[in-house]
Amino acid sequence: MAPQQREPFTGYMVIGEDGTILTVAEGGPPANLDAAEVFDAHGDWIIPGFVSAHSHLWQAAYRGLAADKTLTSWIDDIYMRRAGKSPAEDFYWFCLLGSLDHLQHGITTAYNFNYTRVDWQSEENVFDAAQFRAEEKSGIRFVHGYEPGWMAPGVTVEQARKRLKAFLDWTSRQPKSSAFLSVMLNGGTAFNNTYQQAVMEKALMDEFHLANQSHYLEPPEAETQGEERAKFRWFMDSGMLSSRLIFGHFIHTDDYILKETVKNNIAITWNPLSNGRMASGVADIPRYLKMGIRIGMGIDGEASGDLADPFENMRAGLYAVRDKYGDATVLSPYQVLWLHTVGSADVLEAKGKVGSLEPGKFGDFLVIDPARLGAVLEDPYANLVLVTGERDIDRVYVGGELKVEHGELLRQDVSGIREEVNRRVTAAK
Repeated sequence: MAPQQREPFTGYMVIGEDGTILTVAEGGPPANLDAAEVFDAHGDWIIPGFVSAHSHLWQAAYRGLAADKTLTSWIDDIYMRRAGKSPAEDFYWFCLLGSLDHLQHGITTAYNFNYTRVDWQSEENVFDAAQFRAEEKSGIRFVHGYEPGWMAPGVTVEQARKRLKAFLDWTSRQPKSSAFLSVMLNGGTAFNNTYQQAVMEKALMDEFHLANQSHYLEPPEAETQGEERAKFRWFMDSGMLSSRLIFGHFIHTDDYILKETVKNNIAITWNPLSNGRMASGVADIPRYLKMGIRIGMGIDGEASGDLADPFENMRAGLYAVRDKYGDATVLSPYQVLWLHTVGSADVLEAKGKVGSLEPGKFGDFLVIDPARLGAVLEDPYANLVLVTGERDIDRVYVGGELKVEHGELLRQDVSGIREEVNRRVTAAK
């Protein structure tokens, strides 16, 4: 997926001791290359690890629930009736399970919307700390999405600032890890009923130099869409519109919002599995691409998309868009693969680190066995997007380290983790 390298080739790749790619080249490796470990892929396909620009890792504990609900009532069910009863330590296990499920499906980097319950009388961040530990434990590369809390009467920007600073100070004291890419804000402007939410988020973005991913224009109900479009003025007046703002979902737009999105170089995340599952609608990706909007793809939560499968996500998105247009040429397999790798990395401000196989980037890649994909493989991109599934992944590497082999996670007690999650979910009912 590197620039100017659309044609696949037979070659070799060298990963350095620091986990970054040293060489990607055609042909065989030089005879004098001294490697600590050699893997001969024997005609398998090597592709970059997938990047999910929008995930809720903890939701792996709640898959298959609220199956007939759209967003607003789904939130009431998952967040209020269920997750709201679990203590912070539960979310360590929930997040760990979701992180490992992402890895098992070939997602090596994810933006994680962490769950929290804010106590404005305290600067502790026990929910975020628990999930940060899980992200680190799993071995996935991650952007930690931090929930800054909701503004309300009696709540001040200074309180939000102190909470965030305490968390950032805490992360700075943790052992250094290349898996931890950055902290970004989980914006709540579209969900709150006060303009002060936007003011607070903008202040935090400026002081701590953080990007912000805000769910926006997702629900299918016309009344809710109107309310959220009216809040675009809050994003504008607060000064939040910039290249450091990411709109999650971004389905029910209008011409003015699109124009301002392009003007301010705002990015978006596209979440086809979740959007289809909850009847949210189909984002007009071909139009966005023509306008030059930066787009990444996300698995979303495993309580809204249910599967952390990027292959299913690409197919669902491609089919929905083609169906919307009645045109099989409007979006190609190559384009959706690009969006779920390089495009997502760009949205997460990590394009120089992940998303493609190039020297200097992390050695995060998948080994795909093409044996089941068809006798005629004249278009590898079509076969990857239209045919490939989790069962075709032979290996998953992060930083040159083997994490998954033939569907099995290495050095992780997955069955034990799953049992612990199930026990905690049951106990919290």
